[in-house]
Order: sequence, then structure tokens, then C-alpha cells
Amino acid sequence: MKRLALALGLAALLASQSASAIKVPTGSDDINLNINLLLQPRAEIIFDNTVPDKSTDVDFYLRRARIQISATAYKMFSFMIQTDNSNWGQKGNLANNQGNGQPFIVQDLLVGFTPIEDFTIETGLLLEPGLRIGSYSASGGQGIVETPTAIIFENNAKGFREMGVQLRGFVLARRIHYRLGIFEGVHNTAASAVTPAGAPAANPSGKPMFGGHVRFNILGEETGYAFNQMYLDGKTRSSVGFSVQVQKHGACNVALGVAANTTTCNLTGPVGAAGTTAAAYRMFAGDAFLDVALPGDMEFAVDFGIYRWDFGDNSPRTGVGWGGSVGFRIGPIEPVISGYQYIADDNATAGTATGVSRANDRRKLAAGLTWYLKGHQSKISAEVNSIITGDVRGLVAPATNAIFIQTQAAF
Repeated sequence: MKRLALALGLAALLASQSASAIKVPTGSDDINLNINLLLQPRAEIIFDNTVPDKSTDVDFYLRRARIQISATAYKMFSFMIQTDNSNWGQKGNLANNQGNGQPFIVQDLLVGFTPIEDFTIETGLLLEPGLRIGSYSASGGQGIVETPTAIIFENNAKGFREMGVQLRGFVLARRIHYRLGIFEGVHNTAASAVTPAGAPAANPSGKPMFGGHVRFNILGEETGYAFNQMYLDGKTRSSVGFSVQVQKHGACNVALGVAANTTTCNLTGPVGAAGTTAAAYRMFAGDAFLDVALPGDMEFAVDFGIYRWDFGDNSPRTGVGWGGSVGFRIGPIEPVISGYQYIADDNATAGTATGVSRANDRRKLAAGLTWYLKGHQSKISAEVNSIITGDVRGLVAPATNAIFIQTQAAF
């Protein structure tokens, strides 16, 4: 059964590794079936300085409402499907989820085969092999602090998930953890209406995206499909990791000054020059993690990751982003500070009317407090934060300040 713990990483996506799954009787010792639930009601008080009256906005919604069903069969097959209602009811909208027009989506769908211990082949809608700070358990964070979604521009991913196939496992007595895969990436069949006339489409021939993550476990080990920021189990862990993603002709963005998305594609070179070739998409990143269990029911955890994104010259999504958090738990109470930042590359015309758009530049600073009622299964978190979206270096954009209060039930 040891190899199945790697194959599934039970409760790692939805609930943290310290949460308990609901075991469903199957009548067979060869088949194990589990159900996990995650509920995260949130209240936000937003002090928006981007409007003339600096109004206060109060919002109640479900940050996450997830159901996960996972199973193992005959000690070598694994299955998992997870649904999600993210940001359900935000701004009073109960009919929409993450802008896709539906309140209910399949977040993950995985089929795995583990022929030998510590080696699994997986296919389906998978968590991409990015950095650790982008692969957190949804419930295993340090309080309310979450993955720095706003600085992560993975190619055509939905919540860091993408269709593909990957190898995942360990070598050298679990000192090295790897994830290597081939994914759909951007696959457009026609040039965008916003690109110059005669410009080529991005990746019409469907060349896949290749990605990989290698993690070195310095102290302890992590065997889950996703990771906790703080484990609460009395064990010390430390690791460093490196990631890369590449897709030929896969750079996908829109013209300068237009909001970025993955359905309209830009070109390499100065925007407005027709007939150039589509750019390659590249991501290179590294991170470090430390979680130290201390005497007297105390724990210290810190993580940091840095990304280099490349979507071609003059793209607002070509630049550098970083994110991290640090927390110190004393019994059931943990203060946390966190932050992230993304800055697009400069070029010869940056800052001019035709220079790189700063719409994707952003910065967040936050301080929070978490009360663990029963580990990650039941906790209450609060966070005070300040977010700047726009020209971070010039601080042209005003800050939006907010207070988040979130409760969690994970079982």
C-alpha cells in the first residue's frame, strides 16, 4: 500500500495531508474509495482607493466548495475526480464561477498507474509541474495566505491544471522528487483578430507543451500530489525545487494595452509589425521551503519562489515574479506575513505610449493570523492586505486595501 500513498496523495488536493478522508465501504480489500469535502466561507472588507469616493465594499462568498472522490484498486491503479465552486457568490453572483459562466466545474481528473513503488504514470486534467508555491493543498496553507495566483502565467492552464500525461515519483531513497510531463498548452487554429493583418496563429499545428519539476528533499519528505505550507505533525521538512515549461510557437497574449488572456495571441517583436513568427513560451523557476517543528507545540515555516516568464519581446507577460510567506505557530495561533510581486521587462520604448503595458504588473503585501481549532480540518483565518495592480515600479496605480476573514472545514 505504500506505493499507493504516492499514487494518490490522498487529501492533498482538496484537504491537507493532516485531514481525514471519509472512507466508503466497497466490500473488497482490493478497492478503496474515499470522499473529501472542503468548505471555505469568506468575508471581505475592501477599501478601494481606485474609485473617487474610496468606497468600502463588503462581500460574502464561498472561496472554495469542493468535493473530491478518490480510489485505489489492486494496489497499482488510482483514480481521482474533484469538483469546485471557486469564488461562488462573489459580488452576489451565484451563477458564475471564475468567469466561465458556470457555477460548477471539474477541477481535477486523474487516472494513475503505479507498476512499481515510487513510480506513477498519470493522465487527465493534471496539476502542472510548476513551483511548490503553485502546488499547495487548497486547505494546507499558512492561514488564509494562498498561492500567488496573480503572478503565475502558466500557458493555457486553468487553476494550474492542464490536460496531459506525466511521470511522477522518487529516486535515491526519496531524496529527489520529480514530475515530468507533456501537456496541451496553447493550441489555436486561427490568427487573432487583434494581431496585425497577415500575422500567423499561435501553434496551429498543436505542438505540445513540455514541463518538469525536480525537488530535492534536504530534510524529511513530502509524498502528496500537492503540498502543505505548514504540516502541524511534529516533523521537520526542508527542500528546494526547480521547474521549467517550454512550448514552441506557444506564446499567447494580446496587443499592448489590452488585458491578457489565452484566447488571443501576440507575436514576437514590436507589436504592430505584421508577418513575424509566433514566439515560443518558456518558464524557468526555483523555490525553497522550510518547516521546522519546535518544542512546546511550536512551528516555524517559510517558503519563497521566483519565476522567469517569457512570452516573447514586448509582451506584458514577459518578466519576473516572486512570492513567499513566513509564519510562526505557537500552539493553535499562528501569525503570518506574505507577499508577491510581478514586473514586466523593460525595453527601448517602455514607459512610452507604445511601450510595454503595465497592466500585469502587481504587488501584494499581507499580514494574517490563524486560529487552528483542529489542525487544517477546522480553522479561522484573518488577513490584512494591500494590493497594487498596474505600474508597480512607478507606483502609478493606487492600492486596494482589504481585510479577509475565512473559516474552513476540511474532512
